[in-house]
Formats: sequence, C-alpha cells, structure tokens
Amino acid sequence: MIERELATLSALGKLEEHLYAMTELTERLQQVPLWLPSHGLAKQAAEAHRMMARMQARMDRRLVVTLIGPSGAGKSTLLNALAGVDDLSPAGNRRPTTRGLVVLADEAEAVRQLLGPLDETRVAVRSSRAADLLSHMVLIDTPDTDSTQSDAHWPLILHAVAHSDVLICVFDAQNPKRRDHADFMAPLVRSFHGASLVAVVNQCDRLDAQELTGVIAPEFRSYLQQAWEMQPQALLMTSARRHLRQPQWDPQALPRHDLDQFEELRRMVFDTFNRPGFGQDRRLANTRQIREFMQAQVHQAVEQDRPALQKAAHHITAAEQQALRQAVESLRADDRRMLLGVNVRLYQALSQRWVGPVGWIVAIWSRLILFGTGLAALVRFGNPLHQIWGLISSWRRYKESSAALDSLADQTRVDTALQSFQQAWWTQWPDIGELLIQGRFDPKVRRMEVQDGPSVGRVARSLWTDTLDSEIERSARHLSHAALQTVFNLPSLALLGYVAWLTASRFLTGAYLSGDFFLHALLAIAVVLLLSFFIFQVFARLAISRERIQRRAFRTVERAISHHPLLAGKEVAEQVSKVLALSA
Repeated sequence: MIERELATLSALGKLEEHLYAMTELTERLQQVPLWLPSHGLAKQAAEAHRMMARMQARMDRRLVVTLIGPSGAGKSTLLNALAGVDDLSPAGNRRPTTRGLVVLADEAEAVRQLLGPLDETRVAVRSSRAADLLSHMVLIDTPDTDSTQSDAHWPLILHAVAHSDVLICVFDAQNPKRRDHADFMAPLVRSFHGASLVAVVNQCDRLDAQELTGVIAPEFRSYLQQAWEMQPQALLMTSARRHLRQPQWDPQALPRHDLDQFEELRRMVFDTFNRPGFGQDRRLANTRQIREFMQAQVHQAVEQDRPALQKAAHHITAAEQQALRQAVESLRADDRRMLLGVNVRLYQALSQRWVGPVGWIVAIWSRLILFGTGLAALVRFGNPLHQIWGLISSWRRYKESSAALDSLADQTRVDTALQSFQQAWWTQWPDIGELLIQGRFDPKVRRMEVQDGPSVGRVARSLWTDTLDSEIERSARHLSHAALQTVFNLPSLALLGYVAWLTASRFLTGAYLSGDFFLHALLAIAVVLLLSFFIFQVFARLAISRERIQRRAFRTVERAISHHPLLAGKEVAEQVSKVLALSA
C-alpha cells in the first residue's frame, strides 16, 4: 500500500513540474503581444494547462478508456464483445447507432467522479459480468466522429476525450485508409502519449488475410505515424462480431479467415489497463505529451520566423547605435565653445588638486580665464575710454566662458541631439518594420514611435557630459601627480625659503634689510613663479590638449554606445528577444 502512495506522490510531483512549465509558457507568450502567433499559442497553452489540471484532479481515480471512430467501424460491436453482452451498446445498420455515451463500469458513482454530473439522456452507465472485473477503469463508447448529428454529438465526444487517459481508435478494415477519418482524429490524439493510443482495424474478417498482413497493416501503420506524428502502442486487426454470443453473420459476408487479434485487445483492456496504478502512469505520460506537443508547436512557430526576427534585432541595435552616435555628434557641433569650456573645466579641476605657490597661480588662472584679456585693459593706466572698453570686454569674456561651461549641459543642445537621434532612427525604421512584419509581428510596428524621447535626450547628454567630465578629471589627475607638483613648486619654494631665512636671520641679529631688498625679492619670486607656471602650461598643452580630451571622450562614448541598452526600440527589441528565446 505504501508503495502505491509513494508512487502517487512521485507522479503528482512530476505532474506539477509539467503544470508549472505550461504556466510559464503561457505567461511568456502573453509577454509578446506584438508577435501575432502568440495569441493563438497562448490560448492553446492555457487550454493545455486546464487539461493537465483535470488529470491532476483525477490522479488517484480510475483509468478512462474511450472508443472513438467513424460510422460503420464497429465501435459498439467491439464494446459489446468486450463486455460479453450483445446489446450493451446499440449496434446495427441504423445510423447513428450510438446517440450518447455508453459507459461500461461496475458502479455509476465512479463514472460520476470521472466525468462529472451525468445527464441520463446523454450518458448511459451499463454493467455486466465483465464490468465487474473493471475495478480500476471504465470503458466508454462514443457517437461516430462523422455522425449525421455531429452538432449534438461532437460536444459529447470532446467531453469524453478530454476526460480520457487511453483512446482506442477504431477503423473499418474495408476502408482503413480513408484519410479524412485519421486526419479528423489527429487533433484529438495529439494530447495523448503514443503508449496511450491503440489503433484497431475492425471487421478484418471481410478481407484477404495475406492482404491484411502484407499490405494494409504496414501501409496503415506508416500512414498513422505520419498523420498523428507518433506511433500508437499497437495496431490490432480484430473481428469483434465473431465474439458476440449471436454474431448473426450475413450469409453473403461470412468470415474469410481466422486472423483475429481480439483476444490481445481483451488482455490489454482487462489485464494491462485495469492494473492498479496504470492510470497514474498514463496520466503522467499524457501530461508529458501535452507539454511536449505545446513546446513543439511554439518551437515550430518561432523557427519559422527566426531568420527575419534575428535580422530585425540586429538592425534595431545597429540603427539605435547609429542614431545615438549622431546625437552625440550634434552635442560636439559647437567645437569652439566646447573647447573653451573644456579649458575652463580643466583648470578648475586642477585648482582643486594643486597645492603650493604654483597651485595658487593655477587657482587664480582658473578665474582669470573666465574674464579674459579685458581684465588687463580694466587696470591699465591711460585713456579712460580704453578702461571702459576693458570692463565691457571682460564682462563679454566672462559671459562667453560661462556660456561655454553651460553648453556642456545645455537643454537646447539636448533637444537638438534628440532631433538628430529621431531623424537617424526614422531613416532606418521602415526597413526594420518590414523585417518584423515578415516575422509575423503586428503591422502597427510600421508606426512605432520613439519611446520615451526625453530619456533618449538625457542619455545622449549624460553619455557625452559624464564621459567628458571623466576625461577632464582623468587629465587633471595625471597633471596633478605629486612628483609634478614637487618639480614645479620647488624653484619658487626654494626662493621663498631663502628670502625667509635671510629676513629671519637679519631680524634676529638686528641688521634689518632695506625695502629695496624686499621689492627685488618679491619680483624675483614672482618671475620664478610665473616662469614655473608658464612651463607647466606648456607641459600640460603638450601632454594633454583640449582637443585630445574631447577626442578621447568621444572614443569612450563610441564604446559605451555599442554596449548601451536600447531605448527607442526597447519594447520591440525586448519582444523580439523574448520570441526568439521561446524555442530555447
């Protein structure tokens, strides 16, 4: 007993894995609404999940075996022969013979648990001595699949198949290759594992035995393999009428041979299918088959569109990189102002890092270049008109330098960059849209707008300004090395130290120095200090020019663009990527 319970637990765990996989597949399909096949596939996956859930609900209940087949195949006769009762299920020449479901079971309650509430006008539960042996299964006869009353009968057939674990598909031996019957059953059988399918060619007694075994059976087996995309567990040749208590043979159509595999079918039903635990095995196998079928359906749909979608994904990435590159290029458009801004920012960064006398000059210079040469005219002696013009010139220079700094983060420049981005983007999008439509994306992708335009502008600006700031800081860090500061500060510090020593020593001895000494000392210190600063400027210009900083920043931006996540085509690109990942 404990072994059966453990087996049930194991089966439930595996079935839960299949349910989770189908839930995940449904959710992934719902995440790609632009891909048109996703809508139908998502509905299929949801229905597959419901089918699995029904199997899970009846995991510990009896096995359900259902007979299905076309008119005249002898399903009812086959059920009567298996039950050992000639009139258990209506049989004869009047079509349709079976107008509802006929269930062979040892108790009606078991049938209700499996099929739900029963309408006694549509479902008849029958019993017999053979039914008493069916303690672990029920056997169902269904109306003809090609019934003249298909509108009324088809829902019954679908209901029975949806609650079945094994299908016995019955065909007429006189015309087994009527492809419309096998093809008609194909959608029904694809939710079953091959081991849960049995094909029965009934009324085989009416055909030549050699033709049956040598031609009909091999060809029909091959045809079913192709039509159903799986091999049934067995293909049996039967003569069900032979096993009725009163066969009532037509004198003009007596059996032509003794070839008959009915006993093999009987053993399969009463011994194999009726075995304890067999229902769990079949339900688990059918659940796995449903999962594999759905995954195959999705894989087939994705592979059909993969070439076009892969090309579209590549084009989206290339188009956005090109558009972003042009946007950044537009930020560089005013080179003169930007170079001035870089120069001001560089000396501002240096003033924060340098110490000592040269550091003082660097700090003063970082402020002076905001005002320019007009400041010199302001303090020059001479014509008052020149002094007034110097004031105006210094103010203009300050405004120009401030504008150069502001230009590095000017919103107008950002808007211009966004316009450049959109222009380049729309130049590329028509070709991308056609590729997406070839990959069965919704035609509305032709009119896709640039999503979140302000973000595109902000990204273009941040890519450029952040990179430029980083390059300026990097250059300032290199030009502020401790060794460089020591070398350039040493002459002025040495002279300052010497003057300080002389002044202190003479003061202590009472031999005070004259004013001319201090004037000359101050001039000497200023000359040495300015000369050191001039040499530093020459060194900085040779080592790190403004143009070089800008070029290096742009190269860094180029590399960043190639790895930057998409913006304009983000939604479409994400859906393309998710579609391609569905077949993984």
